[in-house]
Amino acid sequence: MRERIGKFEIVKLLGSGSMGEVFLARDPVLGRQVAVKTIRPNAHFTAEAQARFEREARAAGAMNHPNIVTIFDFGEDEGTHYLVMEYVEGEDLAAALRGGDYGTEELLELLAQACEGLAFAHERGVVHRDIKPANILVTRLGRRPVAKLMDFGVAHVETSELTQAGNWMGTANYMAPEYLESGRAQPASDLFAMGVVLYEILTGGRKPFSGDSPMSVLAAILRMEPAPFTAEEQAALGPGLVAVALRALAKDPADRFANADEMAAAVREAMAGGIRRGGAPARAAAPAPSEPRTLVVGRSGKGQCMSLRVALRQAEPGARILVLPGVYREALVVDKDVAIQGQGDASEVVIESPKGPALVLDAGQVSLAGLTLQGAQDDPGPVVTVVRGRVQMEDCDLDVGAGVGVLLSGTAADPVLRKCALRGRGEAAVAAAPKTVVRMEDCLVSGDFRCGVRAASGARVLLKGCRVRNTEGTGIHLLPGAQASLEGCLVSGQRAGGVEIEAEARAELTGTRVLDSGSIGVLALERGTAVLDDCELGGHALGGAHGADGASVQMRRCRVQGNLGLGVSIMDQGLMTLEACELSANQEPAALVHHGATMQMKGCKIYDNRAFGVVCAWRGRGVLEACEIFGNALTGAKVEPGGSLLLVRCDLRDGKDTGILLLEDAEVTLEECVVHRNARGGILLAKDASDPVLRGGNRLQDDLLRRTAGGDTIKVTPVKRA
Repeated sequence: MRERIGKFEIVKLLGSGSMGEVFLARDPVLGRQVAVKTIRPNAHFTAEAQARFEREARAAGAMNHPNIVTIFDFGEDEGTHYLVMEYVEGEDLAAALRGGDYGTEELLELLAQACEGLAFAHERGVVHRDIKPANILVTRLGRRPVAKLMDFGVAHVETSELTQAGNWMGTANYMAPEYLESGRAQPASDLFAMGVVLYEILTGGRKPFSGDSPMSVLAAILRMEPAPFTAEEQAALGPGLVAVALRALAKDPADRFANADEMAAAVREAMAGGIRRGGAPARAAAPAPSEPRTLVVGRSGKGQCMSLRVALRQAEPGARILVLPGVYREALVVDKDVAIQGQGDASEVVIESPKGPALVLDAGQVSLAGLTLQGAQDDPGPVVTVVRGRVQMEDCDLDVGAGVGVLLSGTAADPVLRKCALRGRGEAAVAAAPKTVVRMEDCLVSGDFRCGVRAASGARVLLKGCRVRNTEGTGIHLLPGAQASLEGCLVSGQRAGGVEIEAEARAELTGTRVLDSGSIGVLALERGTAVLDDCELGGHALGGAHGADGASVQMRRCRVQGNLGLGVSIMDQGLMTLEACELSANQEPAALVHHGATMQMKGCKIYDNRAFGVVCAWRGRGVLEACEIFGNALTGAKVEPGGSLLLVRCDLRDGKDTGILLLEDAEVTLEECVVHRNARGGILLAKDASDPVLRGGNRLQDDLLRRTAGGDTIKVTPVKRA
């Protein structure tokens, strides 16, 4: 450790990070303790970055406010740039949140103070750009907690541009939507970050936008609303503080607070309303149930009752009804907690309704096992209607006529289907009404349904190990605002699409195969969200995955192979992110970005496709990092008029045509890329196309070519740009 930096005598190391270290030091002239923050020299700290650092250090040094860490000095010593600031004895807000030594009221007061310091900076034209708990220091003056904002300006130079880490400047969880879209920070962007900090305080550390990777977090910030507060949190906090947090997190900057002072005042006003304590009263322990009675239903001498209806009338809550093999033509309303179990194979115990549903379940807890359930063949209604209760269906077969297999009709319905088979025709095998939840495990859905599983607004469907096959229409259809989770499932052979996600709906697929549909494997529309991890999309007539109308599609470790149409595509202001995915053997372009959309790919392989690898069409923006594009029948990457493509540390090789095709009014930037062994050349430019922007240590081993007005192709010399 150095003994001195500039004139300041080093006492000890306080902390270190990727960009530098922070030391406790002594000012020998004034005899006071100071904190010295160093910025480690590297290739990204250019002359421009140094000038910006000095300019913003001066701006931060001009601010004198009790809730801002004071900047005393800055300079350079033996190639190390440093910043000297007030030494604050204490911890940062991130540690305070973890440690639990501060109550909620104290943490909120600290946030209000930080807002006041931020307002002072904004009035002087200084935007912080990296508000987060780690940049809010906490100390005490006597018994009073005091917050001090730090790292003004320094945040702007401590993270390099996109080409270094694939992110904007700042910290992903705290970036405002308008900053992600424009790259320009403004005071309202700092207020959004303060809203994230407030949300963490109110929820005990949970973040409003989450994801499996930085890209998925950024997509959530752009497209999703904050994760809702739990009922317990709302009850404890009251509506005032929740409203302040949600206003600060508004997507539109105009909907947030006018300034940081207004936000501080709103926090304190909501605190004055009181933070309620306590929760739901403890429930008394239920008495131990008595041994349930078993009733046997059958038309042989072994049956106690000849019909299920009679057995239901006689059964007490908690009773078990054993049904012997036979066909029971009955329509039943189950309004008490019972277990109905068939004896032997399910095909031998048939409950067939002459009219209407075979079963209407309207009880707290009902169990069905080993039954075949049939609705009236020409009745458009459901076979089973779940009005309310925790219903468990296991090893049951549903023969659906013209309507629905299982209909969830009430908001208190919460059925679980295990190892059930739903076959037939009609509207849907399972239809979840608004605000209902259905869980399916190891189930089979097959037949000529217009939809395999349909979820209405606010409904949730959770599928694990299920097979949805050969439906007439869509496999899984999420109406606006619905949610679905598929784990280890197979969705295949649909005449329409595999999974369709409408406005504001969300589907999460893990370890799932979506194959061989007559349309698109996964389709996200109108700000819908699709999150896929370790999935396979193949054999679809139009494409593997498509997002439109502001949709967000996030894919990780997925395989998009053998589609008769496109591999993946995004358009209409949508955002698609792919990480460690493989796109191969697709008949049309493996990846298409169009109509103002953005596609981000990291660590992906795009190979052996029958057409282009990547196409950025009109107003489409592609950002590829550490990707491999090889063996494609046509050009590896094509950028059409109005499109743009950024390639960072990518390898374009062994294409049957050129590596990159750049048309007029299109933009391509390559940084640290390798272009080699492509059959017709490395980069082909249309006659009026702009030269590609080349940065860093690119290796263009193939020729750079330009098409002339006469249709000839000539070799040109690439121009490297700083």
